Amino acid sequence: MMLKDTLKDKIYYYISAKGLRESLGIGEGSQVEFLAQGEYNINFTLEGNSRKYVLRVNTGSQLELDNQIEYEYEALKRLYPSGVTPKPYFVDGTKKYIDYGILVMEFLEGVHLDYAKDMEKAADIFSRIHSMDTENMDASNFICEKSIFSDRITEARRLLKSFMESPIIETKLKSFFADFMDWAEKNAWRESYFITDPWNVINNTEVNSGNFIINDKRHYLIDWEKPVISDPCQDITQFLAPTTTLWKADYILSEQEKEDFFKAYSSGLRCEDRGIRDRVELYTPYLYLRALSWCAFAYLEYMKPDKGIKNMDTFEKIKAYLDIDFMNSLLRRFR
Repeated sequence: MMLKDTLKDKIYYYISAKGLRESLGIGEGSQVEFLAQGEYNINFTLEGNSRKYVLRVNTGSQLELDNQIEYEYEALKRLYPSGVTPKPYFVDGTKKYIDYGILVMEFLEGVHLDYAKDMEKAADIFSRIHSMDTENMDASNFICEKSIFSDRITEARRLLKSFMESPIIETKLKSFFADFMDWAEKNAWRESYFITDPWNVINNTEVNSGNFIINDKRHYLIDWEKPVISDPCQDITQFLAPTTTLWKADYILSEQEKEDFFKAYSSGLRCEDRGIRDRVELYTPYLYLRALSWCAFAYLEYMKPDKGIKNMDTFEKIKAYLDIDFMNSLLRRFR
C-alpha cells in the first residue's frame, strides 16, 4: 500500500482525536481525499459543511530542519497580509498521532499558471510579496541568506557529495559538476554586488508553475515549504529560468515575455526597483547550480528502493536535466 493510502486512513482518526472537525467546522460527515504530493509533502483535502481545507503531511525537510512544518506555518502567518498566499489554520509538529508534521490551510480554487497568458498575474504576486516590509515585521522565524553565491556553493557541495562518490554515476557527469563548481567558486566574488546593496524580501524558492493557483478573480502562490529572506532575484531568476518553465509545462519564455514580466513586476512594487534585471543576470548561473545539483542529489534518492515518495514524471525530468548537452546549453554564455 502506498504511503498516501496509509495516511488517509490515519487522518480520519487524527482529525477526530485533535478536535479538528469542530474547530474547523467541517462536521462529523467530513471527507478526506488525496489532493497532490511533492517530494517532501502529501496533501489531502478536508471537506464538510460547505467548508474545504488542505491538510498537508510533511515527510521531510529540504532545509534540514527539525521543525519543518512549524517553519512553513509561521511563514504563512506572516505572508497572509499580502493577499496572494493561503491562510494557515492549524499546525502540529509533535508527530504524536501520525509520524509526520501536519499543517491545515485554506483551500484555494483555481488552475495552475499558464506561462502563455498568466505572466502579468505572476508579476503581481511577486510584487505584492516583495513589497512586504521585512524590516518592520517579526521575521525572526525566517532563514536569512545574504551571501547568495556562497550559499549556493555550500548547498551544491552538500547535494553533490554522494553523487560525486557514487560508482553508478558516469565520469563525464562528475567532470561536468567538478568544472561547474570550480567556475562558481572562482566567480563567487561577484556576490559583493548584493552585499554592498542589499534588498531583502521573502522568497518562496520553489516558483514552478504548479505552485501558482489562478482563478477568475484572484491569483496565489502556494507551497511555502522553504522560504527565505534574501534578494528578490532568487525567486525572479528561478521563475524565468528554463529549468523552471520546462519542469511542469515544457515552456521556454521569449525575451519579450521576460521583458514584459520585468515591466509589470517593477510597476507593481510598492518600493524601489533596485536593478532587478542586473541582479537576475548575475544570479542566473548560481540558480542553475542549485537546480542541477538538486537533480543530481534527487537522482540518487530515486534509485533507493525505500524512498517514501516517488513521482515518476519528476524522475524522468531529472534524468533529462542531467543530460550533458542540456546542462552545457544552459551555461554556455556564462563560461
